[in-house]
Amino acid sequence: MIYVSSACIRKNNIAQVIYQLAENGIRSIELSGGTDFYNEIEHDIRLLKKKYRLQYACHAYFPPPHTPFVVNLASCNDHIYQQSIEHYENCIELMKRIDCKTLSIHAGFLVEINENEIGKKLTNYILYDEKKAYERFCSAFRYISQLCAENNIELYLENNVLSAENYRQFGCHNYMMMTDYKSIMQMKDRLDFKLLLDLGHLYVSANTLGLDYSEECSALKRYIKWVHISENNGIFDAHKPLKKDSKIMKEFYKLNSTDINVTLETVGEIKDIVESVTLVTR
Repeated sequence: MIYVSSACIRKNNIAQVIYQLAENGIRSIELSGGTDFYNEIEHDIRLLKKKYRLQYACHAYFPPPHTPFVVNLASCNDHIYQQSIEHYENCIELMKRIDCKTLSIHAGFLVEINENEIGKKLTNYILYDEKKAYERFCSAFRYISQLCAENNIELYLENNVLSAENYRQFGCHNYMMMTDYKSIMQMKDRLDFKLLLDLGHLYVSANTLGLDYSEECSALKRYIKWVHISENNGIFDAHKPLKKDSKIMKEFYKLNSTDINVTLETVGEIKDIVESVTLVTR
């Protein structure tokens, strides 16, 4: 099934995003970050689901918290760690009420990230103890996985992106969990999870680490259960509309199968989003 992320359209109100996507024939929508909290969110997404017969999936930063923060299940800051767990507890409760059956979350970060730094250069030098961060992440993931299992929700874990800028910023040390085949397999040794592979994230990370993108994709193919896709230049995660003959699309066509769900994460005008949907449904 092909989903379109609600983050594809830059608006503060998610109901406006869902309405625009639905009016343009998109019926499978991944509820994601980028919009603001307001009291009527649940009412609005229920109403739109019924009106347009929509199917929802939930991803990472949805629903938007009252006060924005960076969700990090690997955080060694007790406040952020507890906030992050509570975020997913609230998310699962909402999913039950709106009959949403799939949730995907991000792997953790070994550095504290400010809310305005997501997808950008990191400047915070609060670094976590790696062993403790992995222990915290695995503990939190197992807890959330159990909550999902109890409520018949499928849970997926997504790879992070490592930009060259942030790699250099931290002395060529990788403070992002699950950025490439090797680190994804290291997490596999610790946890049983369904892999959501973000092809744009992997493209940037492979270039940063001097790895062959095609070989990375091929090595991960057997583990992929869901795909996120958007375009970038291999330097940073730009979420641009898809290009038919790009490196990312070439790898997507090799990996794609009817058993794998796909979420389009291209930011742009609705016409660009619809055209990108056409490319992934070839």
